[in-house]
Amino acid sequence: PAARQEELARDAAAVIRLLETALVLNDEQGSSTREVGKLKARNEKFEAKALKLESELIDLRGKQENF
Repeated sequence: PAARQEELARDAAAVIRLLETALVLNDEQGSSTREVGKLKARNEKFEAKALKLESELIDLRGKQENF
């Protein structure tokens, strides 16, 4: 009985460690997902700015040709 109790205690401790690991990994994944979302939004903002600057450059080149 004592050996069985020790085995059950070790098994319970192992399950608790697995649960703790799963919680940590799940939290890290959520953090990574949020970070990816932020980076995508930032990238879209930069792409819009680049498009605007390209448009302005085309306009300026057109004006330069007319002078």
